[in-house]
Amino acid sequence: MNTAISNRLRLAIVVLALTLGFAAQPRSAFGQQIDEAQRLNELRRLRDQLRLSNSLGDADAVVVLSESAVVEAARQLVGLEFLLSNGSVLRLTSVEAELKPAAAIVKIGLQAKSSVTVNLQLLGRINSGEIEKDSLRLPLQVTEVKLMNGRFSSLLLKPFFGEWLDPQKWNDELPAIEIPMEFTETMEVPANRFEVAGEMPMEVATPAYQAPLKFALTSLFALDRRVAIGLQLNRAAAGAVQASLAGASDNDPAALESEIARMSEALTVERGLRVRFNRRVVNALLAQIATAQNPDFNLRLKRGRIRTEEVTAIVNVTNYTDVESGEGRADVTQLNIERIADGKIVVRLGGQGELDAQLRGREYGIPYAFPSRVTFAIKDQLLPLELMSEGEKVFLRASAGSTLPISVRFGVNLAVGEIGIARHVAVPADRWLKRVELPSFFVREISLPSKMEIDAGGNLHVTGKQKLSYKLSNLRIGARDDAIDISADVKFNPPR
Repeated sequence: MNTAISNRLRLAIVVLALTLGFAAQPRSAFGQQIDEAQRLNELRRLRDQLRLSNSLGDADAVVVLSESAVVEAARQLVGLEFLLSNGSVLRLTSVEAELKPAAAIVKIGLQAKSSVTVNLQLLGRINSGEIEKDSLRLPLQVTEVKLMNGRFSSLLLKPFFGEWLDPQKWNDELPAIEIPMEFTETMEVPANRFEVAGEMPMEVATPAYQAPLKFALTSLFALDRRVAIGLQLNRAAAGAVQASLAGASDNDPAALESEIARMSEALTVERGLRVRFNRRVVNALLAQIATAQNPDFNLRLKRGRIRTEEVTAIVNVTNYTDVESGEGRADVTQLNIERIADGKIVVRLGGQGELDAQLRGREYGIPYAFPSRVTFAIKDQLLPLELMSEGEKVFLRASAGSTLPISVRFGVNLAVGEIGIARHVAVPADRWLKRVELPSFFVREISLPSKMEIDAGGNLHVTGKQKLSYKLSNLRIGARDDAIDISADVKFNPPR
């Protein structure tokens, strides 16, 4: 293989490897690829990573993907083509793999077409992630390269491929797969407007919120038939974990695998996807609502009587005070989760605000009309929340029928002195907090290349794209142990 073609082929395979990431297919084992010492180091490193991360028990969010979900995603990449400057075409023909503790064992089928057609198969391993600077590195090790053109054809073609049939050549050229460490989710709470009835009727409007949440990917573990990913909220990622060479079971692969199975027994997935949110994530979302620049409530008072007093002097007199109109705002100053347990989420809430009201009334037969400054407060209230799903999204909402008591005080300065008028208003909380969306990193459309060209200078150009979308179904939601747990089936739509 001449140098120009060799370099273009190398670049094509590098891009291909970066595109693939983890790929898995539930088939029989591919056989022993590495010696026992290397396997021990893989298992030790995974064991130490699980220890350091407390088996992701301290993560703000944990995503677990089943082997079947990962392989279905990988299948969407079959058919990816690279056009070389000499007219040759390199095409991805197959992806197979198994997910085992500490490694994904992969088979990648490639077909190169020019004057002849060449079929290659790469057998390799992708290990658990290591943190380096701003990316998560997935070490890729090619352990075997095969020509798949049949015995006779392979003998004829082998001299033309030479060093490219040596796994070490691929390992020298292929970089580790790198995944960006940080990404941002923006949650939206829609605006709302509703009426409050009672002795002090009003209209309440709540603005729309956009709450950005910044996550750092801190861990990616290959486990038995699944992948587990750890995410932290607004925190720096941890450093790389080195393998430990000390311990009673460190030289026994079976004992190490047993220890890893025990440490990762909580990182299970019964369906395609499982996501676990620690209460810190939901608290961060609620805290952004409480500290938003917009007021949390815009209030408009309606006409109503807030005070009536019957006084007997020489004659019977009725003193009264009416609200003619009024506008104001309220801000929530405290909104945090008290507990998550037994399917329930309880939030503690507090706030304050003021209104400018126009009062009108009569005192001992003397009419009056003047403006008044009104203050009110939400005092340390417990509010029950529940979870709901709608399509592929999950929301928090106040429990049906729950109310938010607001204490209101009017100061009325009359000739007889200041009169304080206190009222309690029950705002329907289920009309306010009714669609607080939880993060949904897993519901999105991904743009993937379908065709690429590599010019004579080795530069890569994307000439064709396809959209990969996937949907969730049969969502199940739980709330327990200070966390929200979501599981779902995953279905990938054919690329378009």
